[in-house]
Amino acid sequence: MKLQQKLVLLTTLSKALMAAVLLLALPWIVETLALRHTDESLRSERQRVMRRIEQTGIESFLTEPYPDQKVHYDLLQDEFIDLRHAVRSQPDTVATLPRQQHGELVDFRVLRHTFQLKGQAYTVEIGKSIASVEDVYALLRSLAAYALAFAVLTTLLIELGVINFLLRPVDQIVERLRAVQGPMPPPLPPLHTSTSDFKYLDATIRRMLQKIRLVFEQEREFIANASHELLTPVSILQNRFENMLQAENLPEEAEQQIVTSQRTLHRLTATLRTLLMISRIENEQYARNDTVAVRQVLREVVDELEDRIADENLTVEWALTGEPTIMAANGSLLFTFFYNLLSNAVKYNHTGGQIRITGQQLTGQPYMVQLFNTGRPIPAEHLPHLFERFRRASNVHTTEGYGLGLALVRTIAQFHAFRLQVASNEQGTTFTIWLPTATLRHGAV
Repeated sequence: MKLQQKLVLLTTLSKALMAAVLLLALPWIVETLALRHTDESLRSERQRVMRRIEQTGIESFLTEPYPDQKVHYDLLQDEFIDLRHAVRSQPDTVATLPRQQHGELVDFRVLRHTFQLKGQAYTVEIGKSIASVEDVYALLRSLAAYALAFAVLTTLLIELGVINFLLRPVDQIVERLRAVQGPMPPPLPPLHTSTSDFKYLDATIRRMLQKIRLVFEQEREFIANASHELLTPVSILQNRFENMLQAENLPEEAEQQIVTSQRTLHRLTATLRTLLMISRIENEQYARNDTVAVRQVLREVVDELEDRIADENLTVEWALTGEPTIMAANGSLLFTFFYNLLSNAVKYNHTGGQIRITGQQLTGQPYMVQLFNTGRPIPAEHLPHLFERFRRASNVHTTEGYGLGLALVRTIAQFHAFRLQVASNEQGTTFTIWLPTATLRHGAV
């Protein structure tokens, strides 16, 4: 899971947890606040009642029909004021008590206050029905729930946007690394970000790429120079051996030794030329000005291998759809590319085997060419290293080859931005090449 997805999940879970806790605590919080507000309202009402008594006297409340008690309800009987004689003074209390409302006992929030006036103790009770308070509860709960949902969603969206903005440099760094093709990437400009951690990461990656580029340049330069310098003495030795073979009095034993030495020199020459070619390709010393018809170059390669194919009694099957054409390519390198692959298909096939050349344009995919041969399977553990220099599946490729043919194939594929894949099983080995720059002409064969 990506870091961005983890942060989004963490934010969402934290918001959900916070919302759950607040929703559970919301009724208690609302009830507490509503009761506190009701109690404050009752105390304010008590102060107004006491000021009115001081202004008008207690007699205006305790009239002749009710000299000991006066109870006054409002129109809906949700609130009342009860004034009566008391036996003794008591501390003020606020509690929920049952009182009459429309002939029934219902709960009221009641403030009880005792005071002395002209030597007589009085008790005044001010009440408010709990039903009216609960209406306030419901209103407050609804408002609080809407406010909570709005706050959670708003903060969640803001945080998602902020996370996406803050982690955008990570995506940019990944895209820059994906764009690196081979060990020779062009110098990358500094990443535009205000986050010091990402600046440090970007600077570290750029330094690492620069070191890789420097080491690879040194290796490539050494291989190119060494190959070039070694070809000259090898060529001189070959000429000397050829001159020695032309001597009339040369003993047969010496002639055999010279021929064996020539084979060794030939192998050394091929290795040096291949290393030099790989180095030149990696140095981009080859132009890509050709338009190459894939069918034609494959046909030329098969014609070139005709004698070897006939010697092994191999059957070549064609199933190439359309006329794929590669633009901006190097024709000679592509000939070498397909020659090495088909040469291996011949070399490691069994007598009377098959070679199948297929190609098709899949929807939304580059043109795909597959070269199949019925040779012995390559062990799965060798497949990831098949294109490495001087790495061969020893139990398969035991008699020929210098370990550079497939390395050269991979280098040419990278030079033309081909995607290359190999698979092998008991039926044979298949090399699959995707040609992203290929265009398909009309017609099929």
